[in-house]
Amino acid sequence: MSRDDPGSVLLSFEARAAQGKRIAYMAVYALGAFAIINQGLAVTFLAPLANVWGALAVLALAWAALVRRAYGVKPSQPAWARYAWWYVLYTLALVLADLKHPVLALNAWTVDVEYIFVGLLVPLALDAEDTLKLFYGVIAMSMLMGVDGWFQFLIKVPIPSQWLDVGEHVRTRVFTVMKSPAEFGANLELTLPLMLGLFAVDQDKRRRRVYLVGAFVALGALFMTYDRGSWLGLFAAAVLVSAAFERRLLPMLGGIAALGLCVPSLRHRALDLLNPVYVVKSSAGGRMALWQQAFDVMSRNPLFGSGLGYYGGYVATSHSFSAFSDNYYAKVLGETGILGLALFMAMHVAIVRDMIRCVRRSSGGSRLLALGGLTGITAILIHSFVENLFEYNYTANLYYLLVGLLFTWGRSLPEADETRSRWRKARMSDE
Repeated sequence: MSRDDPGSVLLSFEARAAQGKRIAYMAVYALGAFAIINQGLAVTFLAPLANVWGALAVLALAWAALVRRAYGVKPSQPAWARYAWWYVLYTLALVLADLKHPVLALNAWTVDVEYIFVGLLVPLALDAEDTLKLFYGVIAMSMLMGVDGWFQFLIKVPIPSQWLDVGEHVRTRVFTVMKSPAEFGANLELTLPLMLGLFAVDQDKRRRRVYLVGAFVALGALFMTYDRGSWLGLFAAAVLVSAAFERRLLPMLGGIAALGLCVPSLRHRALDLLNPVYVVKSSAGGRMALWQQAFDVMSRNPLFGSGLGYYGGYVATSHSFSAFSDNYYAKVLGETGILGLALFMAMHVAIVRDMIRCVRRSSGGSRLLALGGLTGITAILIHSFVENLFEYNYTANLYYLLVGLLFTWGRSLPEADETRSRWRKARMSDE
């Protein structure tokens, strides 16, 4: 067959499309195992790659999306994408306006927006029928870390004294390969509802059993983190979503909460939030005092804030400009002002709104998966009021990765704006 033969051209397109899909798959699986890969690199001579390989995975997704577009597939982006682009461009403008420390501002911008591109690229690089297998690969990583969390609890892994309140006694606080129990808790509150949703929608019996066992392991590991922000985020999100869409789940949630409060160490950890002494200490030099600082910093330049890298986050603390804000919204307010916070909030409100549309279009097992996705997303957004979650690269990556996969999967729902793909379909089967 000659190069000028139309059949050879079509074969070339098919080969490029298949190659692009393989690269997209590998990038998604790698990003799903972000924490495990990073930890593996950190203990070898390849440690310098830990700082760059995530960006390479994002570029691989971008390349796969470009191949897909060249092949003639032009899927529409979800509605939240327009707000994401506005936020990215606004923060980039702040970087360009910082003439004193442009490298510092660029570093802070990268920390803030790098993984937003994951959520934007996944729907452009994949088809709806790809997502269930990819969900399985991504969620399996959280299950493995859940097992590691149980192991840490059983061996009573040593932890820093500052991870405990004064006078508090617990066996340990699990964190697996992550930097803190809060980060591990954020991972679990995002993936645990999806494990239950995938159990309902996946037709493969073996995977269903894995999801059910994984959910039990993840719930136990979440309790073992002793991270109140994660507990609050997941429980509040589950109650809100259940009250709005599936009230039959409320008694079960009440039972889980009651069971947790029956364990003395869990009860002590949770009820300490209601202790007046805790409130006084928090107002004097804790989280509440840090949140007030965000308003003080923002008030110097209400619209545009102090500039990226100057307040409340990793870059600011590493350069001794400020302490961590322990509230990502406060960090965004202090650094980017009222305008930046409005754009950031608009992006996440649009994500929640688009996810609610998925819930309303779905039924049966698909509805439970959509509810699980909505619950996990809402849990992270609630938890971010007490932690800088989107500064943790593990958490930000997983959040936007799952957002991208959920909206790609949503194209398969009735009345979805489906894009006809000429790529070969990756069918779910028991074979």
